[in-house]
Order: sequence, then C-alpha cells, then structure tokens
Amino acid sequence: MKKNNVKTCLVAAACLISIAAYANVGDHPRASASFIDRDGIEVGEALLIEGPHGVLIDLDLYGLPPGRRAIHIHSIGTCEDPAEGFVASGGHLNPEGRKHGLMNPDGPDNGDLPNLIVRDDGTVQVELFTHLASLHGADGRPAMLDYDGATFVIHQHRDDHFSQPIGGAGPRIACGVIRPVE
Repeated sequence: MKKNNVKTCLVAAACLISIAAYANVGDHPRASASFIDRDGIEVGEALLIEGPHGVLIDLDLYGLPPGRRAIHIHSIGTCEDPAEGFVASGGHLNPEGRKHGLMNPDGPDNGDLPNLIVRDDGTVQVELFTHLASLHGADGRPAMLDYDGATFVIHQHRDDHFSQPIGGAGPRIACGVIRPVE
C-alpha cells in the first residue's frame, strides 16, 4: 500500500473514532471539514457539533509545519484556489465588522479562534469551542452554513489576537470547507 493510501486510511479511522466518541451528544446539528494544503493534498479533518452555547470543533490534522499556527473561520465556503493561497475563502466570518482579536477590546470578530500548536511530527489533535458563531445561526450568532458557506483557514504564523486585520498570522497554508453532516 502506498504511503498516501496508508495515511488516508489512518485519517479515516481516526475520524470514525472521533465521530463514535461523540455518538452520545444527542441530536445536535453537525458539520465537518476536510482540510487541504497549498498543494491540494489532504491534511486532516474537523468535526463540528452545535451545542446550546456554541460550537465544539474537534480537529485531527497532519502534514503541517510544526509550531504555533493561527486558525480562523472565513466567510466563504470554498478552498478552490490553493495555488493562490485560498483567497477565494474571503475574510473572517464577521458580519458586524468587529475588530480582529480575542484580546482586542473592540473585538473579537466571529471568525477568531485560539492558535493551534502543531507538534514536531506535523500533527494536531485538539478540541476548540466558539460561542462567536453557529452552524445555522442559533441565538443570532452568524451562521457558518449559510447561503455561501464558510471555511477554516490555517495560517503560516501564530495570531497575536490583537493586530489588524489578522493578528500577524501571515499567508494561508491550509483550508477546509465546512459542510453539513446529514
């Protein structure tokens, strides 16, 4: 079996295990995202579960450069332009035009998330939570699954959670379109 096929099988197994781990969370709405890098190669998955106060995001990523990396929710559901740096995904999910940054007194915007820490082997396994967005617009929070969708975008650098417009996060290195799970 080729190395990429083995990696794909391992990722699929990890995703099934993740989904099984959340089998008892009831009938909460769910979504998922498959990430690709700038070469169009798959680099992981996310499972999103809408709860009463926000969205739980379970990330299982691999093949990323080690170190701290910014991750944000972007406002357009496409990763169709990896060679151009995923610019088609637009800016952050931010319909109210708030300032960027979890530590900004005039923020945060709805797409802001904590930084990821990529291990030396290029992997990330983490659960994040956001009360700033919703899958379908619950409690007036912006919807990720609206008419033009949304994406996760991973950046080359860490987010300082204050600087405008993206916290010094730099170029976009990976992208995942958020899609409903039926």
